[in-house]
Amino acid sequence: MSDSINIAPAREEDLPAITELIVALSDEVDGQDATDRQTIEKNVMVLFHDPAAHFLVARDPDTVVGFVNFTTRKTIIHSSESGLVDELIVSKEHRGKGIGKRLISAVMDKCRELGCCELEVSTMMSNKKARDFYEKCGFEEEAVLLEMDLLE
Repeated sequence: MSDSINIAPAREEDLPAITELIVALSDEVDGQDATDRQTIEKNVMVLFHDPAAHFLVARDPDTVVGFVNFTTRKTIIHSSESGLVDELIVSKEHRGKGIGKRLISAVMDKCRELGCCELEVSTMMSNKKARDFYEKCGFEEEAVLLEMDLLE
């Protein structure tokens, strides 16, 4: 892995790079609907201003090559907040170099700093690579996420 990679909070000027990473991943994933850039940019901006949402980027050295966004929330059964990883994307050219693991480690550190009692992540059952990656990062398969599309 390159020592030039820096993990840091995202800035609004990172929006185009984050959008490109999301679009590139969407193009790679079978069965994924076409991604609307305007919707992505709008949603990212909303999350940038949400105090419960957090974005971290991996820069090499000034180019964004990956990012993770996560939210924190209070649940009824836990004594403190829970963290939830929403997206983790590393550019195709930079995969396999430990960047994703460094992003997850930074999320864990931030969640601990915020007093979270746990960190969760979900991925599609069919995404074996992601499931293997998260297990290598220390996540355990303890629950089932059920999903229902409401807009069609």
